[in-house]
Order: sequence, then C-alpha cells, then structure tokens
Amino acid sequence: MSVTSNRNASIDLFRLLAALMVFVNHSAYSGQAPALALIGRWTVPFFFMVSGYYFQQAYTKLSISAFAKTVKSVLTIYVLANSFYLLFVGVTDGSIKSLTTHFTLVVGTYFHLWFLTSLLLGYGVLWLFLVCNNEKYIPHLTGQVILLILFLNPYSSLIGLPAHPVYARSLLSIPFLCIGFMIAKYTLEINVSLRMACQMVAVGIGIQLVEAWLLTKSWQDTLNFNFVLGTLLFSVGMFFVALQSRIPENNVLSHYGRRYSMAFYLYHPAVNYLLSKAWSKPGTISYWLNPFLSLLILFCLFLFLDRISPRCFRLLTGNFRRYALVEKV
Repeated sequence: MSVTSNRNASIDLFRLLAALMVFVNHSAYSGQAPALALIGRWTVPFFFMVSGYYFQQAYTKLSISAFAKTVKSVLTIYVLANSFYLLFVGVTDGSIKSLTTHFTLVVGTYFHLWFLTSLLLGYGVLWLFLVCNNEKYIPHLTGQVILLILFLNPYSSLIGLPAHPVYARSLLSIPFLCIGFMIAKYTLEINVSLRMACQMVAVGIGIQLVEAWLLTKSWQDTLNFNFVLGTLLFSVGMFFVALQSRIPENNVLSHYGRRYSMAFYLYHPAVNYLLSKAWSKPGTISYWLNPFLSLLILFCLFLFLDRISPRCFRLLTGNFRRYALVEKV
C-alpha cells in the first residue's frame, strides 16, 4: 500500500541538530562547560515530542493498532541496543558485574539507553489513556507528571529531600510524548509563529540558567539536571521552530536526520569510548576533537552499512517505517 508521505523535512533537520548536540553533551565539553550541557538538555524532550507528533498521525489512521507497530519497533531496538552494550561492557570492563543492579532495569545496559526504557513507559501510559477513552485528561497528565519530575530532581533539594535523577528522567517521555501528540492533534503550530517560537527558546534558555544558578553552589552541579522548568519552554519552543521552518523536502541534511539521528544517539558512546582510549589525552587537541571525530566515524560507518545492507542498518536502528501515514510502504 502506498500513501502520501507526511514527513516534515524541518523536523528531520532538527533531529540531526539534536543528535549532534548529544555528541557534545556526552564529551569533555560538558565537564568543562556545564552551562553548555544544561542548554543541550532540550534534545531528548525534542526526540520524545517528535515521536508523539508522528504517533498521533499514525493513531488517526490506524487507531489502537498503531501501538502494536510502534511498540514492536521500539522493543526490537531496545533488545538489540541493550544486547550490544551488554557485550560492549563485558569486553571493555572484562566483566558485567557493574550491571548487576536494579538500576539496569531502569536505565539499561549503558547510561544513555534510559531513553528507550522511558519511551516504552511513555507509550504504555499513552495507550492506557487512549484505550480507556480518557484522551481529554492527557493535558492534566502532562502537567502533573512535569511537576512530579521537577519534584524528584532538582526541586527536592529545596525542602531537604534527596534527589532522584534516574527516576525523574525515566518519566520524561510521558509529558513530552503527550505534548507532541496534542500539537499534532490540535495543529497548535498554526497559533505559534516562528518569531514567537524563537522567543520561547530564548526565554527558556534564560530561565534554565537562572534556575541552575539559584539551585546550585557551582555550575558543575548542573550536570545532574536532566530537566528544569526552563527546559520545558526551551524544548517546546525548539519543536515549534522546527515546525515553522521551511526546509525543502529533498534537503540532504534532513535526509541524514531522518535516517541516522537514532543511530547516532544509540551508538555514539561506544565510538566515543574507543576513540578516547585509542588516542585522546586530556588537554590535547585530540581530546577536544573527540566528539566531532566520533561523529565523522559513525557517519561513515552508517553510510557504508546503509548502502551495502539496508536491512541490517534498519535492524540496528529500528528504522522500520513504522507508520504507513508518514512513510511510503
């Protein structure tokens, strides 16, 4: 069956930008410039909103059966990515003893794979609300979960309670999947101009920095913040900027964003680690070039694999063209 593609080239371009920011966040730059890492926190909420946005279009077309297609794809990539890093940890550490903790169930076998665990949780909660015909309560759910996340980390410190950053970030998919879903359902972008979206981004960045300054004694502590209140405005603003930008459908960077952004996110820590062990030493030029060289290596690897074995590439990245509504199948 063939249907008209409903992809947005601008969103795909911003997905690539978000993936590139992740390389910087997970490098020496975050340790040396914590404020830069804080500003980069818009990326994961953006990815969740993209998922919710396109899922709503699939849900309109396929109803509840859209969940089966989506969860099957996410579960496949979840198993493959966690298996890859289980082997990776075993080889690089010589043991998987470090993974024998309950946090592995929440995070996964490597630190960044919490994204997939959270995504599965978010789809499960969204399914529950939709299958029970409680769609009207999704905005209330969104607001309440955002407040819970902020309470778990970082605002718990204001009342002397310990922070729970692992659990806080694991809940992130719920509100942002819902926000993306609602933006698509009610075409909210028609009410937000590009200028207004840029203002949201600027104000969100400012609020983030002020929050971090008020909540911490040093900028270094902001590395523990996956989400603060300003991040909400910043990331939603970035999503509206993407929706309002006019990028040609045949833009090559949009193509790379659509094909490779998930692959970059999933496998960049392995390349970062191996590259740093091979030749990067603190204080050297190679140390600062590490994330950019990792990006170049990964891009070449995926470009090569995509050309010689597209099926293998799709298997590794979960790019199964899940939605007939948004891709030609």
